[in-house]
Amino acid sequence: MTAVVCFVLLLSLVAGSHAWRCQEGPTLNRATQIDASKGQVVASNQYNQNYFLNGVYWTYIHGPHRMKYITTGDTGTWGVSTKNQLYKMIGGNFTRVPGLSLSQVDAGGDGFLVGSTGSRAYCLRTAYARAFKGAGSVSWSALPAYSLKHYSCGLYGCWGVDTHGRVYHTRSVNPNSCGQTGWQVVSFGSLKMKMVEAASNGLVFGLSTAGKVYLRAGIYAGRTQGTSWSNIPMCMAMRHLSYDLGRLWVVSNAGMIMFCMH
Repeated sequence: MTAVVCFVLLLSLVAGSHAWRCQEGPTLNRATQIDASKGQVVASNQYNQNYFLNGVYWTYIHGPHRMKYITTGDTGTWGVSTKNQLYKMIGGNFTRVPGLSLSQVDAGGDGFLVGSTGSRAYCLRTAYARAFKGAGSVSWSALPAYSLKHYSCGLYGCWGVDTHGRVYHTRSVNPNSCGQTGWQVVSFGSLKMKMVEAASNGLVFGLSTAGKVYLRAGIYAGRTQGTSWSNIPMCMAMRHLSYDLGRLWVVSNAGMIMFCMH
């Protein structure tokens, strides 16, 4: 199915439902991953090249280091290299952060950073995440008991996906200590998730292992874990997603970027 036919089909699916309306985003060759926060959008491609969105164009981030995973948020822009080494962007260049090796990282927390080794989750409190300027070491707090491969934080706490595709949620994380309120399973069974993305406005999106996109319904201050998953129709399988300022960014398995608005 061509991209043009796909977009026509997608618009026809949602035209009468007042649902999400999607269109092709700025072209980035063979995109694999995208992250949006605080009005900034960053992305990586299959060559582990990194970009930030400048208007309607992607601007290449020059430097000796390439990231397979990149994130931006309250504590700055961070990346994970092909060797699972953590970097923070300082003065326009990625600077190595010594210590823990990670496969995924998320800067969506309020002053803190979270990440996963692929089987265990960690939190970096404010004193280290904001203060790191390229020198010295940092100290991570390990999340006990859960084998989380993906970890994301937003307005109403943090969300994780374990190695079996089950989804977990904790109501809050203390940015100064990384202390958490306790995790509970909120989704399991036949719907297995690849990742869950928590946004700064409280919305939460899931991406299933089958490449389908979901919105978590029923979230509010008194029920931060929500009630159920609602499918957002897409005409192709997706591999990654992120949300910020009214736009849901998605990357297809074929490497095409789209953004959707409600």
